[in-house]
Amino acid sequence: MIKIGALCKRIHGSSLCQVVSLYDRRDIDFECPESVAIVGMVKFIYLTGEAQGRTFSTKRTDFNYRWKVINDA
Repeated sequence: MIKIGALCKRIHGSSLCQVVSLYDRRDIDFECPESVAIVGMVKFIYLTGEAQGRTFSTKRTDFNYRWKVINDA
């Protein structure tokens, strides 16, 4: 389970990041406005590497696939 403030390490690499926030985003199909999906999102900041200090957002499933929690908040 990801928590706000958790430190994470990239599975295939040496980058570190910290989780800034967790939120849900609505994904609306424009061809069928009645269908709305709720997508869990993670906002995180890179602590090392070329993108140090930059903030990114990604789906929780993608985040869990690419990052491993090393220290819970």
